Amino acid sequence: MAQLAGQTAQSLPYAPVPTQRRHASKHRLFVNELSQALFDFVVQLLPTPEELVVKEDVRKLLERLIRTIEPESRLLSFGSTANGFSLRNSDMDLCCLIDSNERLSASDLVVVLGDLLERETKFHVKPLPHARIPIVKLSLDPSPGFPSGIACDIGFENRLALENTRLLMCYAMIDPARVQTFVLFLKVWSKRRKINSPYHGTLSSYGYVLLVIYFLVHVKNPPVLPNLQQIPPVRPVSKEDTHINGYNTWFFDDIELLRQRWRSSNTETVAELLIDFFRYYSRDFTYHTDVASIRAGLLKKESKGWQNDLSSSKFNDARERNRFCIEDPFETDFNVARCVTREGLYQIRGEFMRASRILAMRPRALVALSQLCEEKVGDPQVVAPPPIFVPPRLAVPPGNNNLVRLRGPSPSERLSPRPEFLNSGRDSPREQCTPVPARPEHMASKRNQRTSSPPPEAPASQHATFENQLGAGLVLATSSVFAPACSALGGSSDSPGTVNNSDEEVSAEVPL
Repeated sequence: MAQLAGQTAQSLPYAPVPTQRRHASKHRLFVNELSQALFDFVVQLLPTPEELVVKEDVRKLLERLIRTIEPESRLLSFGSTANGFSLRNSDMDLCCLIDSNERLSASDLVVVLGDLLERETKFHVKPLPHARIPIVKLSLDPSPGFPSGIACDIGFENRLALENTRLLMCYAMIDPARVQTFVLFLKVWSKRRKINSPYHGTLSSYGYVLLVIYFLVHVKNPPVLPNLQQIPPVRPVSKEDTHINGYNTWFFDDIELLRQRWRSSNTETVAELLIDFFRYYSRDFTYHTDVASIRAGLLKKESKGWQNDLSSSKFNDARERNRFCIEDPFETDFNVARCVTREGLYQIRGEFMRASRILAMRPRALVALSQLCEEKVGDPQVVAPPPIFVPPRLAVPPGNNNLVRLRGPSPSERLSPRPEFLNSGRDSPREQCTPVPARPEHMASKRNQRTSSPPPEAPASQHATFENQLGAGLVLATSSVFAPACSALGGSSDSPGTVNNSDEEVSAEVPL
């Protein structure tokens, strides 16, 4: 009977497809469709060339006004305005650097500049001289030329913020198709789900960017991104070149060289990465004890002195500050998620779990996007963002179209996916490379003289030494055991391969 049954099965014209193979095929189709949908969706949200013209004109105008107070000043963009993670109609973040030893304090400059801007411009001006970082907040009401208005923050001498922006931009440049698509979608998602407001106890957009980079560097195996802060210089470098206000700001910023010498062996699509991201932060990350650090991997709150105080006091501020912990890449004593409250963390983790459930159901790609970014209702404190598929545009004022001639790739060129991230094969040819976005001048590499290869006429021994040092640095920066090792050691900042930020151990931080 058994033999007859076997013969009958073999005689069938079509053998049944194993269930596991069918599921794998459906999953592959889903992630490919979702990856393309994510890319198409994000391209719509990139700043238009017209918006970039307007913002650059505003920056130049403000710089001219500031120079009437401080002639040796420069007004530079930072944050999402410069790091490649900007959405259409996002606020402008500007930093004023004054190349003079004799200058007013930041608080005094905020007051003086606030008075000047109120007199000379139509901006609504709000000076904040006593904030942690003194700034002037500017806003311009919507008008026919500016249908969405303009919002801008100006700070002074915040050189750490400029280096932080360069670091994030370098990460974006390594793999624009996946990293930028991932981050920009997550920013839209967090806004729609109303979990991106530190003022209301949730996480800032900057915090979500750090979560993504931590995930791509330390959680994925093999990593999607190398740890730029772990690649040492191959030539001597002084402490003055690597420290700002006592903080170690070294990172490998020669991305052109890095893209020539290294490419991630992780070929997961952006959809697969997004699915794993939501799964990791909904069930695997231990919020009670863990610290996410893109510099050092998985740390423990105990090693940072950021333990939760479990007392019942409602007004225990330290307890609220450390419910969710994300280490700043440079200011390592600063918790980026310090404003997340108990209720805010409950909402954030709940949204991670909701997103993970939606993607586990594998609906059609557009349905998945619609469900993920469905606007959350019931929170009157938060202003509703615009519809996700029709983002507002910031038009150029009439007659100003030719004030600045933009040069650079179009939005689709800046964020074009490599073919292997969209098709069904894992062994696709990888010769094609995503165009690298043009960097603002002040965001350009500053340390390539410390990392570039020797000149062709240099002795063979120098070339060999360079290749060995660079190769060793890349191995360290992409080690799959780095993050678990930090966790096992309790997150010690003196773990092997960790860049120590203490002033006493400069030789360990940056080999001289």
